[in-house]
Amino acid sequence: MNHTAGLFGILAFIGVAWLLSENRRLFPWRTVLSGLGLQALLAWLILRTRAGEAFFERLDALFRRLMGFSAEGTAMVFGPLANPQLLAEKWGSENAFLFAVSVTGTIILVSSLSALLYHYGVLQMIVRCMALVMRLVMRTSGSESLAAAANTFMGQTEAPLLVRPYLASMTRSELMALMTGGMATIAGGVLAAYVGFGISPGHLLTASVMSAPASLMMAKIMVPETEACGIGHVTGNPVEKPSVNGLDALCQGAAEGMKLAVNVMAMLMAFVALVSMSNWLLSRGLSLAGIEEARPLQLVLGWVNAPFAWLMGVPWKDCLTVGGILGERIVLNEFVGYLSLSRARSLQPESVVITTYALCGFANFASIAIQIGGIGALAESRRAVLAGLGLKAMTAGILACYCTAGIAGLLLR
Repeated sequence: MNHTAGLFGILAFIGVAWLLSENRRLFPWRTVLSGLGLQALLAWLILRTRAGEAFFERLDALFRRLMGFSAEGTAMVFGPLANPQLLAEKWGSENAFLFAVSVTGTIILVSSLSALLYHYGVLQMIVRCMALVMRLVMRTSGSESLAAAANTFMGQTEAPLLVRPYLASMTRSELMALMTGGMATIAGGVLAAYVGFGISPGHLLTASVMSAPASLMMAKIMVPETEACGIGHVTGNPVEKPSVNGLDALCQGAAEGMKLAVNVMAMLMAFVALVSMSNWLLSRGLSLAGIEEARPLQLVLGWVNAPFAWLMGVPWKDCLTVGGILGERIVLNEFVGYLSLSRARSLQPESVVITTYALCGFANFASIAIQIGGIGALAESRRAVLAGLGLKAMTAGILACYCTAGIAGLLLR
């Protein structure tokens, strides 16, 4: 692994954020240094210490066990279609996994458990502890720290609900941090879908937690704080719980999980078809010039993003493939990126891990519209500001994910 490139890459990603800053003179040194320190500490604790490795293995085993439990429920509904061994015997090993069957059950189970934990206040307690650490160490405001922590477990439109009372009075820099946090992390529910592609749940959760301080760091570099803001403690929005008891929470979570699973399948069908159509159109155009290329879209995206892959520590021979995957995430979404990663059999193990960290965020063009619509509905008076920050937040979210991937790459054994 190219550790020199990885170290240089972290500095380069920060440098790109500084070049895109609205005020280069106001460089947030404390936020940047403490943010890098928090990321490095988290990565070191999880990836390099015995306790961290044990936790990582337990987390992986726990999620695998959850997938086993979900398989029991899935088999109750889908019967033999949920039996990989039987499918492999009948249709071959390449057809042993039906995404629509296997992943749906996992998403529904994770969504139900998340709703149960939210009902009893467990998720809120974890989020507030994370927010307290970032607020004290990075000296970011209470509202933006709380939102950044919430984004590691909730969606990019659900996390802002915790700071809804403060949205109207949040500064432009705080709104940038709020949006970037949503771009740089993933929600707990969709994590199950990525695991269904064969991605390590331990790496996914580690990446999302590490990217919380990274998102604050990149947001503060690109849109420095120039207004008075409240650094003090924010407890979060005391929103009334949507469920009346634990059983109701499980039922509501299952229903929300089913909606999410259908949404995931619809997006995959649409975007994979769009990629295929784009490749066909580009191939037809290139063939007129005497150039034969089966996957021109991935080739172009690969060349554009290959330098970023190298800066994260990916070996050069894998950079073109990884670059294409990174480009798919930006142009389409991270679902397509993880699907392509699961099919990239030629990649070295360290390249797969680094790419897993780099893809772990909602930073794509579609998310800009999602955030403007979702957060704007909570604070209509700030919609214009949100629209103006959309592209900046997506860029900051991408840089935060790349910085997380670079740090993880440096600490991989």
